[in-house]
Amino acid sequence: MSNIHELAKKFEVQIKEAIAQKFPVPPEELSLLLEDKEGVYLSEEEPNTLGCLIVGQKNGYLYLVMAKIEEDGQSLRDFKSDIVS
Repeated sequence: MSNIHELAKKFEVQIKEAIAQKFPVPPEELSLLLEDKEGVYLSEEEPNTLGCLIVGQKNGYLYLVMAKIEEDGQSLRDFKSDIVS
């Protein structure tokens, strides 16, 4: 697993909460695509921004959460979520 995948796993609760705060879906129904190489990535436009894809297990939606990576490379901040499909 890559460093960014490990960082996403470390912040899994916050990533799920970013979705739950914006959309009516319980965090326990969300699954991060950590096993998928493309499920966690760095933004091409903003290299210090992590993108993480999440699937709603019951509703079937695909969500995207973006977060800024702190300078130490160990923390995430400014979580934003949206529905991809």
